[in-house]
Formats: sequence, C-alpha cells, structure tokens
Amino acid sequence: MTLENGELIVDGRINVHSNSISRLELSVLGRTSGFKLKVPADFSYDEERTRRKFGSRLYRFSARCDLEEIAEQLTNDTLDLYVEVDGPQLEEPVRRRFGRSRYLVRRRSRSTRVSHDGKTVLLTPYYTFKAKNPSIYSEVFDSQVFEHMRSSVADRKRPRTHRMGINKPVWVVGELPYKAQDNGLHFFKYLRDNHPEIDAYYVIETDSPERSNLAGYDHVIPFRSKQHVDVALAADRFIGTHHPDYLYPTRSPRFGAAVASVPKIFLQHGVMGAKWMVPNYGKKSSDFVTDLVITSSDREKQIFIKDFGYSADEVAVTGLARFDALLADDVDVRPGQILIIPTWRPWLQDPETFTESDYFERWSSLLSSEAITGLIDEHECEVVFCLHPNMQQFTHHFDLPGVTVVSQGEVDVQYLMKRSAAMITDYSSVAFDFSFLDKPVAYYQFDSRRFAQPHVSPQEELPGPTFVDEDELTTWLADALKGRNDSADEYSQRSRRFLAHRDRRASERTFDAITAVKPSHSPLTRAIHSEEVSAAGRLLRRHKQYLPVMKQVYKILRTLPIDPSIIVFESGQGRQLGDNPGAIYDELVHRGDTRLKVWIYNKRFPIRDDQTIIVKRYSPEYFWYLARAKYWVSNQNMPHFIHRRSKGVYIQTWHGTPLKKMFLDIDQIVGRDEGYVGRVTEATRQWSVLVSPNSYTTDIMRSAYAFDGPSVELGYPRNDVLLNEAAEDRRQSMRQRLGFTDSDFIVLYAPTFRDDKPTKRGRFAFEWPFPPEEFESRFALTNVKLLIRAHVLINTKIRVPKDSETITDVTRLPDIQELYLASDMLVTDYSSVFFDYSLLKRPICFYAYDLEKYRQELRGFYLDYSTELPGPIVESAEGLYRAIDTARETGSLEGSVPLIDFVDRFASSDDGRATERVVDAILDSGGACTNNV
Repeated sequence: MTLENGELIVDGRINVHSNSISRLELSVLGRTSGFKLKVPADFSYDEERTRRKFGSRLYRFSARCDLEEIAEQLTNDTLDLYVEVDGPQLEEPVRRRFGRSRYLVRRRSRSTRVSHDGKTVLLTPYYTFKAKNPSIYSEVFDSQVFEHMRSSVADRKRPRTHRMGINKPVWVVGELPYKAQDNGLHFFKYLRDNHPEIDAYYVIETDSPERSNLAGYDHVIPFRSKQHVDVALAADRFIGTHHPDYLYPTRSPRFGAAVASVPKIFLQHGVMGAKWMVPNYGKKSSDFVTDLVITSSDREKQIFIKDFGYSADEVAVTGLARFDALLADDVDVRPGQILIIPTWRPWLQDPETFTESDYFERWSSLLSSEAITGLIDEHECEVVFCLHPNMQQFTHHFDLPGVTVVSQGEVDVQYLMKRSAAMITDYSSVAFDFSFLDKPVAYYQFDSRRFAQPHVSPQEELPGPTFVDEDELTTWLADALKGRNDSADEYSQRSRRFLAHRDRRASERTFDAITAVKPSHSPLTRAIHSEEVSAAGRLLRRHKQYLPVMKQVYKILRTLPIDPSIIVFESGQGRQLGDNPGAIYDELVHRGDTRLKVWIYNKRFPIRDDQTIIVKRYSPEYFWYLARAKYWVSNQNMPHFIHRRSKGVYIQTWHGTPLKKMFLDIDQIVGRDEGYVGRVTEATRQWSVLVSPNSYTTDIMRSAYAFDGPSVELGYPRNDVLLNEAAEDRRQSMRQRLGFTDSDFIVLYAPTFRDDKPTKRGRFAFEWPFPPEEFESRFALTNVKLLIRAHVLINTKIRVPKDSETITDVTRLPDIQELYLASDMLVTDYSSVFFDYSLLKRPICFYAYDLEKYRQELRGFYLDYSTELPGPIVESAEGLYRAIDTARETGSLEGSVPLIDFVDRFASSDDGRATERVVDAILDSGGACTNNV
C-alpha cells in the first residue's frame, strides 16, 4: 500500500487455492463512519508462484484510487483495506482483509493529503499492532489549521517560550479525542484545582457529549485546532490514558518526531491483567512510547516489568486518578441494577462481520434470555448494557425490551458502577473497579480461545468467577443479587491485591511521580527499541555466520565463573513452558526460591516471579546464561555444541515414558542426515542426572542413549497437576478458556510425528489421517469437540476447516497437561502421552492407521502394541468414530490391559507430590543437588 500525490496505490498477491478469479476489487471500509469505497483491480495469474506452491493458485493484483475525487466523502475515521474476489468455483463473492505488510513497505510508507471546501484531509498509513494489516488514518483539518501545523512543525526548533509567550510548564492531558470521564479527566481537574503553577490543558473534540464533564474549567482546548497545535508543540508533558499520539492534533509520524523528546505518561484506562496487552503497550511496541506507567498495585507493577519489559523506575504505584472519585461513598446503590459492559473485539470492525459474529449472538442471547427477562419482570431488576467505545457504532443492534443501552457520553461509567448491584463483563478492566467497591462481578468468556493468555490467572487472580455457559452465568447472577456468594471473601482478597491505596490520594501521588519523571526514550533508547533494530536482529540471527560466531562466543563465556544462583529451564526446545521443567519451576517459585530462573522460550508469557526472566533460543542471552548457569533443567537434548560446565548440573527429565523405539535401539534410523547419530551422542553425554518415572523408562534411556549416570525414580513431576487437589479447578479453567461447557465431550487427539515425513532442520510434516471435514460433518450435531495437538517436532500448519465449531488446533498452547485435564478422551497413535493420561482413568483410543508400516519400517515398539495397551486399537476413520461414540455414551473403552493395572505398572510413584521429591533430591538450595548428582 502506498499513499502519494493524493492517490492510494495497492499491489499485492492473493492465494485462492484451487479456485480461479473472474473479478477482483479493492474495498475500503470506514470503521465508524459507514464509508465504503470499491475500486476495480487489475489482476493476472501468477503461473510461476503457483507452480512453486504445488498448484495452489496465486494471482497478482493492483488498484489505484484518486483520493481527490472522493475527498468530500472522507471523515475522521480509520479505513481498513479488503480485497473482494469472485469466480466460477465460488458460491458467492469472498472478502478478505489485507494481510501483513512487509517491514520495508511499512518503513517507506508516507502520508498524503487532499483538499475540498476549505478542508484538508490528511491520510496516514497505519498498520495494526498485531498482524500489521494495512489501514489508513483519515484526519480532517480546517485548511488554515493544517497549514499552521505544517509551518509550526517545520519551525519546531525555536524555543518554547517564543511560541507560547509563557514560562510555566505546559502539561497536555486527555483521553481519546472524544472522551472526558476517565483518569485524564480526574487528573486534569486535580491539576487545575491544586496546581496553578502548571499550565495544564485538556484536549477534546468540540462536539463530544463528554465535553460537559469539563464545565467550569478553563484551559479546555478543541481537538485539532490552532491552539491545540501550539499547545502540543509547547508541551513539557503528555499525560494520557491511551497512546500519546491521541493527544497530538495528528497521528502523522512527522508530528510525533517533533515532540519525541517530551516525556509521555501513561495514566492507563484500567487495571491491567485480564487481557494480554503487550502488543499494544509493551516497551518494544513500535507504535507506543511512554516514560512512566501509572499503576495501582505492586502486582500490577510486576506485570509491567516482567511482561511488558519496563524497568522498575518507569513504573509508579500511585493508584489511578479516577479512584479518588470511585471510592467516594456518594451514590446510593440500586439493589436490582445489573451492569453489563463487555470489551471490544479487534476483528469486528464492520457491520456485516459484526451481525454474523459469535459476539453478537452470545450477548444478544444473554440479554434476551428467560433468566434475564425474568429478573426484569418478576424482581424489578434493571439491566444496563454499555458497549466499549470502540464498538459504539453497533449500539443500535442491542435495542431489546427491558434493557437500557447506554451510548458513549450519555452517563458516566463510574456513576453506573457505583449505582449498580452486580456486573457482568468479559475481559474488561472495569471488573477490577467494580470489585474495589466490594460488589460481585463475573466474567463471561465464551471466546477466550481467541485471546492470548492473560497477564493474570483467571482462576486464581481475577476478582470474580469466569463462565462460558449462559445458564451457569445467569444462575450466578440470580444468587449474587440475593446476596448468596460463598466465595465473596476469596474474591475480595484477590481484589485487594490489585489496589495498594484506598485513601483517595491517587492524583496527588500521580502528580509527584509525573513531576519527577525524566525522559527514558532518548534517541539512543528509541533506536535500541525500534522496529528497525528488532528487524536487524532477526536478520542477523538468520545469517549463516551467526551461529558459528556464537559457538565461539559460547566457548569464551564458559571460561567465566560458574554461577550457582542461576537455573536455566527449557521445554520442548523453547516452544513450550510446561512438562517436567515447568513443574519443577513452579515448585521452586512456590517455595520462594530466590535463584534467578531463566526460561528459554520463543514467546512471551505472564511472569509471576520477580526472579524469572525469558530469553529466546539462540539469542545472545541464551548463550550467556547457558554458559554461566550451574543448573540446566530440560526435557529434550540441548544442541550438540552446547557443552555442560565441568561443575554444572544438567537435569534431564525427558518428555515421556517411551513406547516407540528410540535412537540406538532403532534397527534403521529413517529421515535423518548422516551426522544425526554423532550429534545426539554428543548431546546426551552432557546429562548429569535423569529424572525417570519408573524403572522401565530408566532401562530404556540407558539402552537408547547409552546413559550411565545417576537417575531418580520419584514419579514424574509433570503429572502432579493431574492428581492434586487443584486438578478439577484447572480442568474447568481450561475448558472455559477453550470456550467449552460441562456438557461438551472433548476428545484430545495427540499423535506423534512420522520419521518418513521430514521437512527441514529435524522437523516433520503433519497430515490428517482422516479428512477433518468428514469429522466435522460426522459430529456436527453432537456434543463432541476435537482438540488437535501436534507433536513439538511438527512445523507445518495444521489445516482446520474454516469457522469450525467442532475442531480446534491447540498445538500452540504451552502445557499439554492442562489439555489432559480439560478433555474427556484421548486419541493417540504411538505417542507416549497415554502413559500420563492413564492416570485420569478416562477412555484412551489408539488410532494406528499405519501400524504395520510404523512397526516394520519406521520405529518399532518397546511394548507389545497388540497386547499391552490400555485401550482399543482402531485402524480406520470409521473405527475411530465408533470408539468416540462408545466413549461418549459409556464413559469407558476396553483395552488389552485394564487401566488400573496399567497405572500400577508404569505410574505407581505418581501421587501428586513427585515434584516435591525431585526438587528435594536434586535442586534443594541447601546443597542436596551436589550430594546427589
């Protein structure tokens, strides 16, 4: 996408799989204004790329639009780009959002402008914070103001006092351009009432209904006015609840560069925790900059340090300014008032998509349910429904009998919270505010699988219960309104952890923190955290000389003193967090172990321990900590060139009880290169001690990997979660996170990889052994849900039918133990997962569609596959379907060996406390490790 000389120019490629195209159009849609533009595109069949994609048809397309011709139609809005295609094989036209734009395209993008009737429309490229989909900011200026802004930005090096004629510090305060009811409003009022030595200005749109909230206060300036331009360029502080560029007269990067050195303060617009927001507000976010984050508790500060990447001095625990008013006991509660206030969905931007969404269906169903209408009719309850500001354009869709739908600006949300008796939300931070008033709140999270893992544990830290099922939610609501809440004390304790101060002096503490702040984003800092440097780092790590150089660096680092206070954890070669290393880590955190715990993990995850950090595999930090740490805990081999220190301790927990033959026990190794045996031999020589679940596994590991060191057979740490007292709570938590109800019958399909399907670098391809569409059709009218969990060595995409309500890919979830708990049945083939799953005494089915080939040509088995398994063996898709039906109807499946006997043979030490014993034996900080290894 390019914007230049008043034109929108788009070039791209589209994959239509086996279809052909007869028509292709560029579609530009406004998120809030209803603006629609369709532009015919030129397209051509890309034969060469289609051939490289093995017949998946690709087309090139291009479109141009003269924006001057439509200038008068453009309003203040965000414009999203779609492509719409039609063809003879398509039942109806298909519309798809433009995909991710390459870095160089984003880097070179520039704004353009068009004019009409004394107005100038500035069009600036914008790329969504997660997917980097191209969009356009459309900003309408009075042409005189726009020219004033252009000249002022060009003249920005002149001293501030020359431009403003004042000597007081200038603080620009605000929220979103149309808002004045959150922390920005409350902090601005505090400044004007208590600090005349500060020239504080509030920026808001002239026609905003919330402008009335500022009545009686001066220094309220119209958004995108000449005064706004002058004040913004003279600012000493930008203090806002969202991205700082909402306080600028334009989101053009040129203006941002003009005020880059001015400190920015993030007041927030709620307590952080229920949604993963690192892409929006993280330290390394390319679109967000702040020098100070305002938080409400030490727990929230920890989140910003550990998850978002800020330093401790960039985060202040002051409380949010709005709490000064929230905690004032000045509003009578209406006993029957129910406040329902869901958050927004970034994937729902246009009306057509919205009305077909699960979001619309589920909230409409709740609002019109018999339970809700019964509360309204029989108990004189009142339901107040308030959509998130980003979804206000859809408010009219919820015009239902007995429901008061609140539009933006009609009522102060804080007043609604004070007035209401109970609240229902989904992931919104308003739940914390409501809980601070000691009132019941519930989370309705029917689509949680579409969200990343939150910063806090929903089942352990949120101040209210979470629900997926509507009936369970409305039952809770009826009880809450009657004062029946058995867990009230527990939820109150959780709530208090997120509010350090209740003294209504949050604004005062915020002022002190802002006064003391110094810019943390120097030109050097901005460069270090820029997307350019991140991209350069990724390119560097992909360079063919990077790894050879780092191998030599690692050898040098190993000469430094070993550090006994560092423990390195890795699970699934940096792709997972759970398994045995995860269980050992959790036990150390539970004990309050103060050693530095370093996780090798290629993504981010919520950290709840101050002594934990994350490093990416093969990053410079990876080599540093492996070289310095005394302890390594892993469930697979480290790379062969990573050698343990002579006084180091490498705890190998492995990743399962073996069924299929491994390494030296295989008659003929398939799908590996010539150096494979040498590399693995070198890697296994580094092991210090083996954590084994039983003697059967110990004997195999000694045979397969020629390991002759010590072992401990104290049970498998990873299985504790299947047997301890919290197992049922974790089961319910994971089912809710996946969007399933108690009545759903969840089948976990966890196959192993096939050695004869190699791709590259020791990875393998996955192929469905049955058509997923057939499975979907077979069980569409039942309560069966299939979770597919590919092996960690699979690196091809799992194909799931579009909009499937039956099949879910859960490969990316970090902990398979939680999937065991959530499921009602396991289907596997030759994977070791069934050894662990047998502890749950739930049905297991072995789908061995290629049994003879696997047994004779690929691996072979340590057990007699036909006579020693705790479940039936099926070799056809129909046989699998019948087994699922049987398990669903009877709750069990018969195998060659009864489950209880199988568990007694292979998991007799697993009692829910294996991790305690393993840590005591190997990682006890008092030195037991040295004595036992």
